[in-house]
Amino acid sequence: MLSGNPTLGFVGFYEGPYWGVMEMQARFIADSWFRSTPDPFNSKQVGLKQLETTQQMRHALQSESSLQIPQFWMGDYVGIIEEIARDAGVARVDTAFDGQKGPAFPSRYQDRDTTGEAVAVVQEVASLLAASRKDAKFVAAAVFRAMQGIWSLHRNVATRNTIAGGVLTGKAEFHPRTPTDSAYAAEYLYIEEGTFKMDNGFSFPASRRYVYRYNETTDKITAWFAGEDGKSTGAFFNTWDFYHSAEGNYGWKAKGHHWCDPDTYKSGCEFRFCGASLQTFGITYDVTGPKKDYSHESWYERLKINDSSSSLH
Repeated sequence: MLSGNPTLGFVGFYEGPYWGVMEMQARFIADSWFRSTPDPFNSKQVGLKQLETTQQMRHALQSESSLQIPQFWMGDYVGIIEEIARDAGVARVDTAFDGQKGPAFPSRYQDRDTTGEAVAVVQEVASLLAASRKDAKFVAAAVFRAMQGIWSLHRNVATRNTIAGGVLTGKAEFHPRTPTDSAYAAEYLYIEEGTFKMDNGFSFPASRRYVYRYNETTDKITAWFAGEDGKSTGAFFNTWDFYHSAEGNYGWKAKGHHWCDPDTYKSGCEFRFCGASLQTFGITYDVTGPKKDYSHESWYERLKINDSSSSLH
């Protein structure tokens, strides 16, 4: 707002994530006009009208030699929203966020007459945050993104019949590609190659291929058999349902259950993150039925830099 023309105001003078600040600026201007303040620069709202400080900042920005220029001169996004909200008489809604927790966003700052969409948005954000903490919301997306690349693979196969089990060692690659079905947001062609050494001492090269897909609507990862050409998507294989593990020392968990006539496949997964980076993960299958009776446990570890030059094809 201009001191010489109190009926003229500007919204959007801000550098950074701007929607919250612009909303508060608009509310402050509307509140000032509603109260018909003749000269807002002489009102009690001193914090918003530090003209001398603003002019000094402008001169500093114009001077190439000044050391007083911050890299991001409007860095306190939440602080600015809070300041303008107080001066505009707008209260922050904390009931859905257990006090001051949670993000700062425009709909969270409401006056006494706020209803409708703003209230619904607050509840939606609170529900999403609760789901991310308790129901593993968004974990599938984070896991799927993090699986991309080449991994070392170690698999133990144990059988409960006369066929010998063994150990597979090798490499596996999750190769990203354009989804072959528009219902999915992302897709990998999975390729593994290694050597399977049976318990009886016999060993031979082994390989397999799958297609992994992520559905953004359902927030689920599915696995499909690769077609005979090794690239196309064949029959459905399994779905991973993520859940929050009650055991604090372990990573995020997922489980699956699939009946592949006439046998039943039960799967379990564990994903161990370090920040946003997936360091290692494991997949177990327990297969029972008239034709198959075995279990195997596979662990994937990110390859060292020196080992990641070779790619599977």
